[in-house]
Amino acid sequence: MRSDGQSSGGLELRLRLAADTVPLDRVAFAEVEVAAVDGAATVSARLNLIEGDLEVEVTGPDRRVARATWPWPADSAPRSVELAAGERLVAGVPLVSEGSEPLFPVTGRYEVVARFAARPGETLTSNTTVLVRTAGADAALAADLRDRDVVQSLLGAGVIGAAEPALERLAESEDAGTAAAARLALSRTDALQTAADADPAVSRAVAALLPPGATGNDERREAITSRAAPRDVAMLSGRPIEDRTDAAVED
Repeated sequence: MRSDGQSSGGLELRLRLAADTVPLDRVAFAEVEVAAVDGAATVSARLNLIEGDLEVEVTGPDRRVARATWPWPADSAPRSVELAAGERLVAGVPLVSEGSEPLFPVTGRYEVVARFAARPGETLTSNTTVLVRTAGADAALAADLRDRDVVQSLLGAGVIGAAEPALERLAESEDAGTAAAARLALSRTDALQTAADADPAVSRAVAALLPPGATGNDERREAITSRAAPRDVAMLSGRPIEDRTDAAVED
């Protein structure tokens, strides 16, 4: 899958889905990156949904437009990072909720696009991708992912309300990203480390749910960083990485 972003002022915003088709009993993730394609540039380091510089819009089968959001408002100071020519900033993004409501309430075809306030007065728009949500094989897990306490627990990386039984079930999902999200909320660091050795989807899920800079120091993220591939380390650390376009945007 090729996902070419749109360029503006020497910067390019790209959006890539972790998978084109995701059942409703699994958590959907995306990756975004802002690349300096024509000279060095200073950009916002707040490439995450929590702090508000990044927005992800989803247009559903009924053409209703929803926006992927965190359940709580953010209050953070601006942060910036310098990208050398040919470098990019990469981040994982959880496509979970609009507020505390499911972002994908029904099966169908969804169009996904990202926008990023890269610097004052300049907002970048990504390529548009298509995500198909299908009926899940496990109706109980699909119902768990529609539960308000579960949604808030996954995004808060901790158990909220009565979510623990559902998180225990989700932690046994056959999907590595979904299981990692639940294990993160349950603070099962050892299980995360073991799974990360076998599947890079684990480190990307942790990067999406514990974005660097927005969530402060966290030993669970640090434990995964030591096991991650270079591009995933960049997501987990918030440090720029050399831009290799073909490797970044093709499966």
